[in-house]
Amino acid sequence: MNVFARFTRGELRLTRIEALSDGVFAIILTLLVLELKTPPLQEPRSAAELAHRLLELSPKYLSWLISFIILCKFWLNHHHILNLARHADYAMVWLNALFLMGQSFIPFPTALMGEYPDNPLAVSVFGLVMAFNTVLFIILHRYILGRLIKPELVHDQVPHIIRKSFVGVASYLIGAGAAWLSVHAAFAAYFVTPLFFIVPPTRPGVPR
Repeated sequence: MNVFARFTRGELRLTRIEALSDGVFAIILTLLVLELKTPPLQEPRSAAELAHRLLELSPKYLSWLISFIILCKFWLNHHHILNLARHADYAMVWLNALFLMGQSFIPFPTALMGEYPDNPLAVSVFGLVMAFNTVLFIILHRYILGRLIKPELVHDQVPHIIRKSFVGVASYLIGAGAAWLSVHAAFAAYFVTPLFFIVPPTRPGVPR
């Protein structure tokens, strides 16, 4: 039996995979906000100084907001594709683990972009990480559709959904490239991209 065949064995319960995934997502979402620290003040009673310091933190607020939306989008779509599977096998478990590994890295580029919002490399790294995470999601989705999908759901899937998912990868890469021309354009691209995938796609007329 070859190595790949060994990974396609097993009929594991999806409930434990969902529980682990939800826990990881919850921790990541919590870690994001830890970068929003109270600013130090030379004059603790100065409202003007506090307002100025809070304004200086606006890139961190924006980075947090963008990452929060992206993570929620990933969680919702992840929940959707797990519901397509009739059960899990070892390959799916490891593909899911790789996807969660990528998700757990998101707080770092979020903090990097928030700390250095005018640095094109810092802003570009954020887009590259999000593109990589989207590829990991696509691989997991493709595996479920190819090997584990419930028979009754086969005909409900949007045609060419995997191909269409690469729009997200392209958008994040465009944002990463745009960072070297305008960091503001990159921020805009990162903010808009998850809005295209804010809910899982379904065929018209198919109830969900």
